[in-house]
Amino acid sequence: MATKKYAANRESDALLDEKRASMRSHMPSPFHHCTRCGTAEPRPHSEREFRCAACGHRHFITPIPAAGALVVDAAGRVLIIRRGHEPGLGLLGLPGGVMEAGETGEQAAAREIREETGLDVPLEAFQPFCTLPNQYLFQDFVWPTIDLIYLARVESFDGAQPDAAEVQEWLALPPHEVPLDQFAFPSNAESVRRLALLTSSSSQLLLKINDVSTIHPYQ
Repeated sequence: MATKKYAANRESDALLDEKRASMRSHMPSPFHHCTRCGTAEPRPHSEREFRCAACGHRHFITPIPAAGALVVDAAGRVLIIRRGHEPGLGLLGLPGGVMEAGETGEQAAAREIREETGLDVPLEAFQPFCTLPNQYLFQDFVWPTIDLIYLARVESFDGAQPDAAEVQEWLALPPHEVPLDQFAFPSNAESVRRLALLTSSSSQLLLKINDVSTIHPYQ
């Protein structure tokens, strides 16, 4: 009896492997040619790996690090942008973007805020808030990203001058009034949702925003 059950499990595993192999053969790939030898269309080897049939070179799809920020003013409002380009043209988002080589998360968040809104936020203002997975459509491929979200306080949003190529407009709203269903990226909406929960559960949070011991973003 145990032998029959083992055989059935082996058959089931074989069918599953065959199904996975069939799915991989139809997986979209950003790699149209091997980056080592130039052979066309590296073949899918797993959900995240493509191998060149000619030289065996391995190409991986791994999460791209990005940084964003919940920038909050003295009135407790969070800075929201309306995106000025695809993906998500016209939808809401947080200031942020892909990290550049040599940057820390805080440096990347500060740079993106400056580029998109014109605000200069000092590095010491940033506190880690949460990390969330995300996806980003770029050059016909949906790349996985890992979003590093920071919390930063500024006295006001005076002087904000959005870059028209990046941002259509900026909004300053209490966290619980932000329309989460209008965000381009679920990670951004989730970050604001967590901030709204924190601010509603502790009326003193924004007065102690630099005391990270009061913040529990992973709950």
